[in-house]
Amino acid sequence: MTRYPQQPFVADRKMLAIPLLTCFIALVGALIVIALLARYLPRTSFLPALALIDSNPPGPSLAGAPRHFATALALAPGMQGTAVTVLRPSGKARFADNVVDVVTEGEFIARETLVTVIQTDGMRVVVKSAAQV
Repeated sequence: MTRYPQQPFVADRKMLAIPLLTCFIALVGALIVIALLARYLPRTSFLPALALIDSNPPGPSLAGAPRHFATALALAPGMQGTAVTVLRPSGKARFADNVVDVVTEGEFIARETLVTVIQTDGMRVVVKSAAQV
């Protein structure tokens, strides 16, 4: 609210009437628009594109589909390699001449430590420190 030098320091009813009326009209208008949207928006054809569905559609699911991923190097449990980076708990390890993304079961393994593959699951290679095996 702008106050000019000839106006009183404290606002009176007359000075507040127009801003309060404007605010009241905007509030009533917003409530009317919200009520109309709540009533008619669910019936429109473009609402499904805006809202997430609350249940899965019927039909086949990809959850049970077999994984056909494979690492570039055929790694089997028991193979040994060297940690190229710090594994905390994921990082890279070298097996033969290939560097592979690996993950541990939660422990941190220092760089240049011998690691052993304990499990492979598609692209996921789980390793453990060779001293722990």
